[in-house]
Amino acid sequence: MNYYRFQQKPSFQPYGTKTQQRMLLVALVVSIAAALVFGYLYISTSVYQNKANSQFESRINSNLVDAIGHVSRLTGSVQSSSAIKLSQVRQHIFAMEQINDISIAIKGEGGRIIPQEAITALYSVLERYEAAVQTATGNTLELRTLLLTHLMSLQEMLTKD
Repeated sequence: MNYYRFQQKPSFQPYGTKTQQRMLLVALVVSIAAALVFGYLYISTSVYQNKANSQFESRINSNLVDAIGHVSRLTGSVQSSSAIKLSQVRQHIFAMEQINDISIAIKGEGGRIIPQEAITALYSVLERYEAAVQTATGNTLELRTLLLTHLMSLQEMLTKD
């Protein structure tokens, strides 16, 4: 005699007890909520970084335009107001450097807006110009033109990016 009976197996076997199923559901909901929160935080952080970067670039450009304006008003010869105008140009270059340093501090080297070579070149020409003004020697037109060229090149480089 064959006592074999066919028993149909259920198509879905529940996993664990009711408590385990509820714990699994709670863990799944918490995981999804955590993923949504982290996604929101990531997006808001990148929006903040983009706003900060555009603010840095805007302030650097504003100081650059002011420095170009001051250099444009310098004459080719030494005058009594030359030292004052050069100090104003130095202030704008220093402000650009400080904003650039803040951007680098926040984002690392990838946050550099102005190349270090450009800042070094500007300070080098500015120091030569100041030395010529202090000694009141000769024509400073060449140094003025060189300083203006460096500033204009920097402005062109920044507007290209």
